[in-house]
Amino acid sequence: MDANRFRSLAEAAPPDLRNKLLGLPAIVADWVAPYGGLAGRKIMDFGCGLGELAAGLAYAEPTAVVIGLEVTDQPQGLGDVLKGIDLTPPPNLSFREVPLGESGAEDGFDLIVSWSVFEHIQRNQFDAVMARLITRLKPGGLLFMQVSPLFFSPEGSHFWALGYTDWQHLTRELSEVREDLDASSLNDRQRELHWKLFLRLNRFTATDFETRLTASGYTVLRRQIDRTDREPPPELLTAYDRDALLTGQIVLLLRRD
Repeated sequence: MDANRFRSLAEAAPPDLRNKLLGLPAIVADWVAPYGGLAGRKIMDFGCGLGELAAGLAYAEPTAVVIGLEVTDQPQGLGDVLKGIDLTPPPNLSFREVPLGESGAEDGFDLIVSWSVFEHIQRNQFDAVMARLITRLKPGGLLFMQVSPLFFSPEGSHFWALGYTDWQHLTRELSEVREDLDASSLNDRQRELHWKLFLRLNRFTATDFETRLTASGYTVLRRQIDRTDREPPPELLTAYDRDALLTGQIVLLLRRD
């Protein structure tokens, strides 16, 4: 498929899919441009979900080899989302599935990309996953990671389906959160998936992520930390760090030492 047809189909896609196919790859490309760019690189999209970002990276740079790696205990139908807009995975894109806590067996990557994934790696597995993941990179290889929303931020529960956008997961009892979930319009399967996702969130702050990653053998090349301008409920300020409550997103570009 030529680049013009891909862009035409991607621009006509629903906004969220369009952003993953076009917007996010452009952000990644901008961040890594001073360090060799995407051309000719072997790239892993770690925690690729349905494969939209991986596909966007592969279409954006045909000379790159892109592997979407999904860490899951459920079959995902990787890449199937593209069929809805008449796209097929390009020849430089492939997908793998590995069990929770694993990072695949393939190595020699120039770049690992992770978008809104690291908050889902459980605390007791995080350091081990990072230790395995760094071995997948070449010496001097890059890790681009974005996490949003961080747990203590207004939307940190990931319970958008419940309208939790103002720290409700911190101001309500756990039993109340479960009651809200059970009273929602979600079906039984969706409720259990949302509950499992919520319980697995690792609750790391921006500082936690950076500290753990540098301890794993990475050097930070660039960072972006985004904070909300909203004021947290007063009762939270007596129990939690203010900066943690305000920080919604962290983006890091790191290099393997």
